[in-house]
Amino acid sequence: MPSIDITQPIHVPPEEARRRLDTFQAELNERFGLVPTWTTPTRVEVRRTGGGGWLQIEPSRIVAHIDLSFALTPLRGRIESEIRRRFAELFDD
Repeated sequence: MPSIDITQPIHVPPEEARRRLDTFQAELNERFGLVPTWTTPTRVEVRRTGGGGWLQIEPSRIVAHIDLSFALTPLRGRIESEIRRRFAELFDD
């Protein structure tokens, strides 16, 4: 199964990182159908038919891992570039 793995350095406390990710999650849902669910204060699971993964807030970085079904493989580049772009906008302080 193809996957996307992204790491973004952050320079904000975990609470601020979560606040920033809350706005991004709505975009993931609207644009790619990835439905977010916070499972802990620092980890959000994202799911959709044919894919899923998680975003994890760590002390100095955000880590994202998303598994894609073969049906979603054509969207891989678009999803990955959008996550990288938004992470840079949200966390390049």
